[in-house]
Amino acid sequence: MQRLTSLKVDRRSVAGMYRTRSSMSSRLTFRIPFCRMSIFSDYRQSDSFSAILIDLEGAVMKMHRLCMLFVITFCALSVSAFGQDQKNLISAKAGARIVAFSSNYEGSWDVTNLIGGSESWSGDLPVWCTAESAPFPHWVVIELPRTAWFTTLIFNNSIPDEAGGWEGISAKDIEVHVSDVSGTDGFRKVASFQLERNKNNQEVRVEPTQAKWLKVVITANWGHADYTELGKLGALDDGSRPTDIALELRNKGSVDIYGVYFDFASANVRSESEPILEKIAKYMKDNPAAKLAIEGHTDNIGDAKKNQILSENRAKSIVEAVTRLGVDSKRLTAVGFGATKPVADNKTITGRAKNRRVTLRVGK
Repeated sequence: MQRLTSLKVDRRSVAGMYRTRSSMSSRLTFRIPFCRMSIFSDYRQSDSFSAILIDLEGAVMKMHRLCMLFVITFCALSVSAFGQDQKNLISAKAGARIVAFSSNYEGSWDVTNLIGGSESWSGDLPVWCTAESAPFPHWVVIELPRTAWFTTLIFNNSIPDEAGGWEGISAKDIEVHVSDVSGTDGFRKVASFQLERNKNNQEVRVEPTQAKWLKVVITANWGHADYTELGKLGALDDGSRPTDIALELRNKGSVDIYGVYFDFASANVRSESEPILEKIAKYMKDNPAAKLAIEGHTDNIGDAKKNQILSENRAKSIVEAVTRLGVDSKRLTAVGFGATKPVADNKTITGRAKNRRVTLRVGK
């Protein structure tokens, strides 16, 4: 299927705006005629023109109050959902810029969409599209204005083209690399995962990482043969920093870890989890009498029963992975708590990311 020309791109963009505006107009025309009918009905029953004006004024005031209530409610919800999070570290407004990329479709699907737009994470977000028939992997390098810590990555993968004849165009398998050297050298992979198809606000909590250059690599999409698209990116810092697992277990008896990576809604442990798994195995080998409970936790998004099962299965997967590294499985216990033991506010992005964690607890 051939991609639209630049002329058709503009028309398609206008068509999209028209559809949005048409849906809004239909809602307004439903209410405005109703108001008119009510007023004219009162006119037929009224003996004075002043009564009509009073009715009209009352109707307008009611509509005004309803509009104000809607605006206040919307703003309150927006603040609740997004206002408590730190600013996006990899946005153009924060000073980030794109310094290299594998290919680009340009126009309405330009690569700069990955860091552009407003600071909101809601609504229709802009997307980047690769050039036609560009080979995998697709990648983009983002330079921050200065070296910074980040703990949470946000991927927006709700692609309007998925429903517009371009099924499977959304990104699927993602790798994240960082560098403190330059935009071309010194990169190390810190995470990889599978994005859900056509869904926004996919939040990934990573081990606290410091870098100036961030490289996002797409190794597969959901099936489209010619193009791949990915939406606006985000990186946040919740202030936490790397911890010494052995020291925390010795001093506190427990430690929350975030370096174990799973596919979304899956108990499959990704290969990037090896460094943390090896630290757990080393602690067990250095402390041969120790026992550990591996606790799985989720945020409160979705069905509570499914979250409970997911947390249990993820804890079991970690036990199996550490056992393969030479630790007796009898010294490890898997426990899942679902969303019942949050350590942060589930109303914020960073809060939900902190709640999706694994806890190591010294057993008896």
